[in-house]
Amino acid sequence: MTPKANRWQLPDGVDEVLPPRALQLETLSRDILDLFASFGYDLIKTPLIEFLESLHIVPSQELQLSTFTLVDQLSGRAMGVRSDITSQVARIDAHVLHNDHPTRLCYADTVLRTRPKGQLGSRSPRLAGAELYGYAGVEGDIEIISLLLRTLQVAGIAQPLLALGHSTICRELLQAAQLPASAEAELFEALQNKATTDIDRLLRQHALPADLSECLRRLPTLHGDTSVLATARSLLKRSCGKVQAALDQLEQLANAIKQRFPQQQVYLDLCELRGYDYHSGVIFSAYVEGHGEAIANGGRYDGIGAGFGRARAATGFDTNLMTLLSLSKRLFTAPDLIYAPASTDAGLSRTIDELRSQGCRVVQAFTDQQDQPATLGCNKQLVKDGSAWQVVVV
Repeated sequence: MTPKANRWQLPDGVDEVLPPRALQLETLSRDILDLFASFGYDLIKTPLIEFLESLHIVPSQELQLSTFTLVDQLSGRAMGVRSDITSQVARIDAHVLHNDHPTRLCYADTVLRTRPKGQLGSRSPRLAGAELYGYAGVEGDIEIISLLLRTLQVAGIAQPLLALGHSTICRELLQAAQLPASAEAELFEALQNKATTDIDRLLRQHALPADLSECLRRLPTLHGDTSVLATARSLLKRSCGKVQAALDQLEQLANAIKQRFPQQQVYLDLCELRGYDYHSGVIFSAYVEGHGEAIANGGRYDGIGAGFGRARAATGFDTNLMTLLSLSKRLFTAPDLIYAPASTDAGLSRTIDELRSQGCRVVQAFTDQQDQPATLGCNKQLVKDGSAWQVVVV
């Protein structure tokens, strides 16, 4: 039995937000949702729990391990608490809206995870995200990345770094290697960690063709500014057309982003493998100096709705609102709090109602309350001047 002295404690990784931070968080959420709306993205609110097979439609082992499970007392079926929202958006696009045209959806809501995502993560993050379904062209990726960068601007994130990658490059090279499943998994992990010694050892063990072996060996070195694309084209010139198309797409994306955001730092990593298990094309992340993990992640995941019987092109991103708030350089101004004395004066009641209708915050004292305005956090107060009530600075 938990001692009474410890009952106030929260589980590790489960957070609460107190004043004035809670209002700042809500303000940031509203402003970001307004931004999404300005791009034509419609807000959705998804359920906290669903049947487990629906939540696990995204083929990601990480997401599946992050999902809290329980048994539905009505049906006896396994249910899960959402640890991500993308699978729910895919279900809505496939079976609820069922549009033939491109569909733009957005959200800002809390998820729950069995474990934090990274050392700095929360188990109950509030995610804001935008997802575009039904358009496979590169313009869709440009729009989503542009929306991500605008989101960071709204959040007051100074000088973020945009990292671009493409899951097709590594996937096609590994497929060409035709390794046994266990060996492919080991090589994939070595590539993901950029562990050159392990990569060299595995390539020697399996005696791959010299040109393919060289491509895999040097893949982790293909990172930097857009000049790395020329090196990649030369190295991967004998690879399949899908690899060349991926390089063309990355170049088109980088050029479009630099045109729209001339000051934006763009970093290419052709061995970026985050989200490899379900992303199908472009992958992107945003970073800020001094923060060791990505502050936003996204990419293309075409066909994600196949498990719901309707595979459509899809791309999107999400970000943790609390992370953005903690890194924000934005100045959140605290709204005035006006103190009204305890009184049955009809004029005072009308003045309070009028102020509140204008969006002002007014707290009225109780008859036997001895607190002073400053004690209650008020920086202004209502004072009677003749027959009228006036707002004055405390």
